[in-house]
Amino acid sequence: MFRGNLSIRINTSKSQEEVYNHVEDALEDLGRTSISNSGTISVLGSKFTGFGFASEIEGRIVKREDYYNLDLDFNSKPEILSWIIALCFFPVGMAMFILPYNAKGEFDKKAKRILNDLKYDLEKNDDLV
Repeated sequence: MFRGNLSIRINTSKSQEEVYNHVEDALEDLGRTSISNSGTISVLGSKFTGFGFASEIEGRIVKREDYYNLDLDFNSKPEILSWIIALCFFPVGMAMFILPYNAKGEFDKKAKRILNDLKYDLEKNDDLV
């Protein structure tokens, strides 16, 4: 219901394994992270799940000629309990949808900071070589 997408381009000459490890470590602040060999990113978003809503964080990292594209997708959706409360106690119950909306905002803010730091770290360390 509440979706977000963040994307960055990282210019680095580091190996794919190094980049994947660095990305995995950086995204641990969002939740338990794993990256497959094909570049699919899976984050358990338990830090962004609360009463009456669940969150999913997925992404992908794609190697191009001399850079990497990293995309993160976020989806926070109310569970059935939220819908029941919203309908039974309408209009006050509609406040249940504020929780997943706030989780999306928190994710956006935190993920932007993480991705900017990640880009800086990978590109800065590349300049030193």
